[in-house]
Amino acid sequence: MTTRAELADILFPDTTETVESLLQKYPERAGNPTVTRFAPSPTGFLHLGGLFSAFISRKYANQKSGLTFLRIEDTDQKREVEGATELLILALKKFGITFAEGPIGENGQEIGNYGPYTQSQRADIYRVFAKKLVAEGLAYPCRMTEEELNATREMQMAAKIIPGIYGKYSQRRDKTPDQLLEKFNQENQTFPVLRFRSPGDTSKKIVFEDLIRGKIAMIDNYNDIVIIKGDGLPTYHFAHLVDDTLMRTTTVSRGEEWLTSVPLHLQLFAAFGFKAPEYAHFSAICKLEDGKKRKLSKRKDPEANVEYFFQEGYAPEAVLQYLLTLADSSYEDWQKENPDSSFLDFQFSLEKMNVAGPLFDFVKIQNINNNYLSLLSTAELYAQGLGRAEKYSPELAELMKKYPDYTQQALNIERHTEKDPKRFTLYTDISKNILFFYDEERENLKTQKPDFPENIPLETRKAFAQEYAENFDLSGDVLTWFDQLKEIGKKYGFAGNNAEFKQGGFIGKVGDLAMFLRIQLCGAKQTPDLFSVMKVMGRERVVSRLTDI
Repeated sequence: MTTRAELADILFPDTTETVESLLQKYPERAGNPTVTRFAPSPTGFLHLGGLFSAFISRKYANQKSGLTFLRIEDTDQKREVEGATELLILALKKFGITFAEGPIGENGQEIGNYGPYTQSQRADIYRVFAKKLVAEGLAYPCRMTEEELNATREMQMAAKIIPGIYGKYSQRRDKTPDQLLEKFNQENQTFPVLRFRSPGDTSKKIVFEDLIRGKIAMIDNYNDIVIIKGDGLPTYHFAHLVDDTLMRTTTVSRGEEWLTSVPLHLQLFAAFGFKAPEYAHFSAICKLEDGKKRKLSKRKDPEANVEYFFQEGYAPEAVLQYLLTLADSSYEDWQKENPDSSFLDFQFSLEKMNVAGPLFDFVKIQNINNNYLSLLSTAELYAQGLGRAEKYSPELAELMKKYPDYTQQALNIERHTEKDPKRFTLYTDISKNILFFYDEERENLKTQKPDFPENIPLETRKAFAQEYAENFDLSGDVLTWFDQLKEIGKKYGFAGNNAEFKQGGFIGKVGDLAMFLRIQLCGAKQTPDLFSVMKVMGRERVVSRLTDI
């Protein structure tokens, strides 16, 4: 009669290592630190929810003086996208999120003593754990076809029985090793799937503590779920048990979609006598559509891809600050009380995380980005703006590098003053606020500039521009400059204020002339403070543009 141990040897003939030897190979970490992980699947771009998960996992570990590692979960190889791992790591680096361990070295080289950190390279390790379960009668080979699985489910649904593969609804669960081996031999010894022999039942409830949601009671797992697939790789559930045990993960933060799997995961850890990690299940980032709340969608929402924020001109630091407001609403009050502190100094609490699904708010993230840019020094704004322009606006980048001092003078207009209009909400605002300063862009601006005020005929514009070019004075303050503009304007029929205009005899007001100057010099109706613009441009450039009508 074949024993369970012999069946395990037949199913895993080349697996000679033991669970005990692996536990010795990957010992407890020195000092028993808090250990978290970010474990994405390489199936495409980095989702905003993935960034949120990585940021929260690392921040939680940092607050506990612990560490975070990167693990690539690529067991679903049909969905894997070539190059996705490299793109994920690069995107995270742009946000300043790095890891202590993982495939993070040059060309994906692994760093750390608890690898491999890519699941497809850990197949031999999973077999060791699977073999032990088979040997102890806690797992069994099964080859129910798709048709058999569907037929079982349809029968259960018709009879109003809880669906699943468990108890008498599993064809192989109660077979002896000889019966299982007989079937195995009939099937040409190709590897079947392996199912976990669940000890749970539908009448039991378990209670566990979630770091975000508190105490939770759920029906115990009763399903004999697949733990090893036909390709020899594990399902998420089994990989979670093996990897987070050997990598000594202490805290697993993940999406709420895994909350219902906790009973199963606790069973798996108990089957080996292992202590399960702490769990923290956060809600998905949502948005409103037609008044209804839904999850942020890779397919529908461009902002689901974190690259969107780089393209649109958001600062990585501002995006992370926004995510902090989603994670812990008390961050905003803390920031007001600590305006000079880095957002990374904030000590967030998992208990305060929103369990209802935080709503993505464009207005809020733009306000945060606006505030971030407004607090930068002009030199910092120049450096960061140039860095972005080099990737997304190469022509602007060339001009910024060609005229660094001139560019910074243009950026500095009214910055950090009471009149600061906060011209820069996004990095993309840099272009529209400084491009007109460059002579190289003059011809483009002339073809795109808006119409002049209708009440200023061409001949009047020419005559006024000529006289103003010969006499304007920028040596005083803005009031002196404006008084001079009013004085010259009166010669051409423009009132100095509304009261004068109401008296009659004028073709317009001084504001019309200021608009003419703005359009003539900048090619736009809306620009930074005109007096400051003229001072930065300098007399020679202003005269050249004024007389180019």
